[in-house]
Amino acid sequence: MFGPLYKHLRERPVHYRAEPGSARPCTDFQMRGITSGTRIATAKGWRKVEHVAVGDQVLTFDNGPQEVIAITRATQFVQPGAAPEFAHPIDVPAGVLGNAEPMVLLPEQNVMIESDEAEALCGDPFALIPAKALVGYRGVERFRALRPFEVVTLHFANDEVIYAEGGALMLARAVVPGDVASLDDLGQNGLPTPYVAYNGRDAVILVAALAGQDTTRAPQPAPKFAAAA
Repeated sequence: MFGPLYKHLRERPVHYRAEPGSARPCTDFQMRGITSGTRIATAKGWRKVEHVAVGDQVLTFDNGPQEVIAITRATQFVQPGAAPEFAHPIDVPAGVLGNAEPMVLLPEQNVMIESDEAEALCGDPFALIPAKALVGYRGVERFRALRPFEVVTLHFANDEVIYAEGGALMLARAVVPGDVASLDDLGQNGLPTPYVAYNGRDAVILVAALAGQDTTRAPQPAPKFAAAA
């Protein structure tokens, strides 16, 4: 799907389906969300994100299984010379975030790391940073996608941190952009995630600390169960 770095992803079909009232077409550059083909931990096993549906139970870092209340789907279109470098997807090799397989992340997608520097700053070793802050660390790099690909965003009643690709942790926001579903269904009174989200220079400092200590690891063992379709 993505070019020479991702032969195994390039061979995966791109699925375009959506539940009524829960999909939002978009032609803008997608800066956050989950790229199709990424496996998410659900109550029924690991499932590709494009196969997750509204009503499914997804395993979360803090709150156990939580119901998906809405899904945003968009296509990241690829046109020669059209996508600026800041919008290019990011190649994360296996093991960088506790992921068992290589991952493709979007630049502004928040992921969780465990950092002594974060604990020193705020008293909590768990921190959220945008994926772009990882560029240059343990082989993480940007690359130019060669084909359009689907971006899926799962929404819950509250902000949740969910498992991806065997152990990586990603933030799923409760806020649903655009006219995705009725306000009564969107958990408008939901609570934000308790973790600090670092951006800009602060995020770069945390990643530099990780590089110096080389202590990046999954915050806790990944859920173990059989893969789902």
